[in-house]
Amino acid sequence: MSNPVQAQPPLPSKLMLGIAFGQGIALLLLSLALANEAWPSQTPVINFPLWTLAIASPAMLLFCLDGKNLSRSLKAVGCFSTVLLFLALYVGWQASPHGQFPIDSLLFAYFLSMLIACFKGLMYCQQWIAKSPMDYEDLFTRSWRNFLVAAFAAGLTLGVRLILVLWAALFSAIGIDFFEELLRKDWVLYPLLTFTFAYGIWIFRRLVKIIDSITKLLEGLIRLLLPIVASVLIIFLSSLAFTTLEPLWETGFGTALLFWLNALTLFFVNAVYQKGQGAPYSPWMHRILSVAIVLLPVISALALYGLYLRIDEYGWTVERCWAAATLALLMFFSTGYAGCVIRWRWMWHRHLGLVNTAMGGVVLAVMVLSNSPMLDFRRISLASQLQRVEAGEVELKEFDYRYARHHLARPGHQAMQSIIAEHETSDPELVRIIQAAEGRRSRDTFDLLWANLSYRPEPFEPPTGLREAARDTVFGDSTDLHENPVLIRVDLDEDGEFEYALLSQHPEDRFFWGKARLFFHDGDAWRSVMLNESGNWPDDIDVGNALREGEIKLSPARFKNLNLGELSFQPLY
Repeated sequence: MSNPVQAQPPLPSKLMLGIAFGQGIALLLLSLALANEAWPSQTPVINFPLWTLAIASPAMLLFCLDGKNLSRSLKAVGCFSTVLLFLALYVGWQASPHGQFPIDSLLFAYFLSMLIACFKGLMYCQQWIAKSPMDYEDLFTRSWRNFLVAAFAAGLTLGVRLILVLWAALFSAIGIDFFEELLRKDWVLYPLLTFTFAYGIWIFRRLVKIIDSITKLLEGLIRLLLPIVASVLIIFLSSLAFTTLEPLWETGFGTALLFWLNALTLFFVNAVYQKGQGAPYSPWMHRILSVAIVLLPVISALALYGLYLRIDEYGWTVERCWAAATLALLMFFSTGYAGCVIRWRWMWHRHLGLVNTAMGGVVLAVMVLSNSPMLDFRRISLASQLQRVEAGEVELKEFDYRYARHHLARPGHQAMQSIIAEHETSDPELVRIIQAAEGRRSRDTFDLLWANLSYRPEPFEPPTGLREAARDTVFGDSTDLHENPVLIRVDLDEDGEFEYALLSQHPEDRFFWGKARLFFHDGDAWRSVMLNESGNWPDDIDVGNALREGEIKLSPARFKNLNLGELSFQPLY
């Protein structure tokens, strides 16, 4: 029976390049709207779907189209794009209201999950377009081809971009700035680079034999690595009988190590045995690999247990939700592979396709559901952390509002607003903590810091203008509530005039990060310079106690300034 994946009909070059040009124009318009803060950039529920469709739909068409399947390609990509549209609507709603909280974390998770979803969905769309059954060998071949074609097309696009940079730099070096200014323009870059990417796809899709040869080369390299990884797995599990799990958990990244061991083993096994034909190793090596595969669920279970310990102690977060989903997928893969070994013994490799085909759909479903109300990790995380507050494990003032603001998007924002509304009059300090975490500049923040100042070496009245000068520096712009604020009156340059050192401690860090400044009177105005940390502080130093009660003394500088005419150099150490 002929393999439908092997046949490569002529590609419609004009249509593909036309799609790329249209994609470039769409991305250009969206980029200009974003740069100018124009519609729809300020409306995430519209902006997210437009960006998603402008990136994903044309790219999928470029991978699906050939000279005979335009109608089926449009249907397949259209149906998949409809799913993406609804997901983007929901994620855009999660990013609303615009500008009220950072969405970097949301964007990263959305982009990565949609990239995986599109990669998996593309294979199924291509199989449906070709009227082929979901045969694993075909899916595997398509996955490698799609990956390598995309990688080479992206490399071509990057190469063109670097050549443009070189072009602009060369002419700028001889005083011709026209090209540097021209090649910075979005209306040049977007159409040109999308056109280049599409051209790369068109070129490399035609080079099927070369792409397949590269795939075989990579498979050959992986075939050399798989026995090493399998040996590491077996030896590691054997060693745990003597060391126990405690040293692994004490590293702080034991779960991550187990994850990578599990993932690499699965990937390598999948790459080497993908065709389900004869074993590529000698019988004794094949049996060693069989033992390693039977042990894979143990690695998955240990990784899940390590994650469970963190969740049990600190509750769910978005990162832990993603980790749990990923480790659960690895557990299903590992259990399926081990089941093949147990059921079919040494002929297990002939049946891996059953596991991989089914699990491919599960992976796609998880990526889709994680961007929908049915598996919203932000809502799950918020509910878990608030439950810890209700259970008395965490005080409301100790709740991680910064995490809620930066990682929980709309649910976190709404929860913080609800807490503010509930405690606005009864607990102003809690409100200030939340406002500081939100990044809002509270009028009371600096006033609170100044009101709580400790004056050293003895109480004194701050000179006129010092408070206003401090407000105009980093202290006045601070959205943080700092602890142990202290104002020290000292004559640092021993000229008979006092200077004033204003310091405070961040509650989560022993270091000052700019919250230490020296104010001095220069003519008719106050000036300030940053006080840098000097010397090596003991690891167990009590910063708060040192600020409040530490002995005040001056130490001479080790090096004086070096002057060369009007040039002056100051050693920093």
